[in-house]
Amino acid sequence: MVDHRELKREVAVLRSKLRRYQVYLASALAVIGLSLLASVAVLVFYGRGLERQVVGLRDELTGFAEDSTTRSKALTLDLTRQQAELAALEKAARDDLLAIQEAHRKLASIGDPDTELSRLHEANAALWSALADQRQDLLSAFDRKAAPPVPRASPQAPPVPRFRLGETDFMDPVRASGEEALDGFVVGEQKVHRGSQAPTQPGHLVIELDPESIGLGDSYELAVRLVNRSNRALSAGSLRLDWSFGDRKTGGPVPLDVSRVDANGSAVLFQLSGRWTPSHETGPVELKATLTLDDGGSLTNTLSW
Repeated sequence: MVDHRELKREVAVLRSKLRRYQVYLASALAVIGLSLLASVAVLVFYGRGLERQVVGLRDELTGFAEDSTTRSKALTLDLTRQQAELAALEKAARDDLLAIQEAHRKLASIGDPDTELSRLHEANAALWSALADQRQDLLSAFDRKAAPPVPRASPQAPPVPRFRLGETDFMDPVRASGEEALDGFVVGEQKVHRGSQAPTQPGHLVIELDPESIGLGDSYELAVRLVNRSNRALSAGSLRLDWSFGDRKTGGPVPLDVSRVDANGSAVLFQLSGRWTPSHETGPVELKATLTLDDGGSLTNTLSW
C-alpha cells in the first residue's frame, strides 16, 4: 500500500524543482531580452552617429569642391594677368632694343664732332650770307619798281647793307658758370666728354630793323627774333638790349613777348616801334641783344650801322 505522505513529499519536491526551473527560465529570458534591447539601442546610436559623420563628410567634400573651383578660377585669372604683363614687358624690351639700335646707327653715321661742328658753322654762315643778299635784292627790286627808270650805268660793286647783323655768339651753361670742361674730368656731378667741350649752338638771335632805307622823322620797327635750330624747345629767361651811340651807352632789360620757342621754330621775343631821331645818326651806332635761357646759357648778337 502506497504511502500518501511519501507521495505528497515527492510531489512537493517536484513542484519546488518546477518553480526553480521556471525562475531560471524567466531569468534567462529576461537576460536575453535585455541583451537584445541593448544591442538594438547600441546599433541605433552608432547608426545615427555614422549617419551624422556621413553627412558631415559629404558637406566637407562639397566645400572642398567649391573651394577648389574658386581657387582654380583665381589661378586662371592670375595666370592670364601674368601672361599679359610678360607680353607687355617683351614688347617694351623689343622697342628699347630697336631704339638702342637706331641710336647706335645714328652715332655710327656721325663723324668727328669738331669736323661736323665746323661744317655746321660754315653752312650757317653761308645761309645767313645768302639770306642777306636775297633781302638786299628784294629791297632793291622794290626800290627799282617804285622809282622811274634810269639809264643803265656801268656795273658797280653791290651796295653794302646799311644795317649790318653780326653772328650769334652762344655761351653754354658750363662756360656761363665759370667752370671748364676737360676731357676725362668731372664738372660738378656730371662726367664731361670731348663732345661737351664744343656744344652745339641751339639757335640764332636775329635783330631786325625795318625799313632798310630810313630818314629823320620816319617810323621804324625793331624786332628781336629767336630762330630755334635744335630738336627741343627753348625757354627764354630774360632779354637785354644795350645801345651804343658813339661814346654814349644806354640800355637795360626789356620784357619778353614770348618766353618759349618750339623745336625748329622761330618767334619774335621783343618788338618796338618808334621814330628815327638825330641820336640814331650819331655813329657809329651798335645795338647789342643778349638773351639768357632758362638752362643758364645765353645767345648774343649785334646790329650796327
